[in-house]
Amino acid sequence: MNKINVIKAIIVDDDVFKRTDIRKALEFNGIRNIITVGSQEKLWEQIYQGEDKIDLIVTDIQYPLEEGEAVDEEAGFKLIERMKKEKIDIPVIVCSSLNYSIPDILGSVWYNRLNDLEDGFREMLSKLGQNR
Repeated sequence: MNKINVIKAIIVDDDVFKRTDIRKALEFNGIRNIITVGSQEKLWEQIYQGEDKIDLIVTDIQYPLEEGEAVDEEAGFKLIERMKKEKIDIPVIVCSSLNYSIPDILGSVWYNRLNDLEDGFREMLSKLGQNR
């Protein structure tokens, strides 16, 4: 496998159990500096005001845009669109209970209890190693 240069990753998901599963899968693949947030508002704070550069974003598709708001069913798509518009070049992996195929991102990992998350992330991270 190629060298993966992910120093800091951020997980965007409002489901605490899913965030924990994703964190474990990333840690299994050697990523140790992981921040988790439950809304896009908190993600943008990390991108614009965080102390360290973010090397990878793992996002769900459905979560609140702002803290305390209702779930936005297209939040992940809105994130990807805003990143393109603002020319923010951070690789994105979508991890959702629905199996998406989305252009302009690193890839998708299907979140399903029967699916091997560690293996899914290993495959996506190897793409990152190839693209860097």
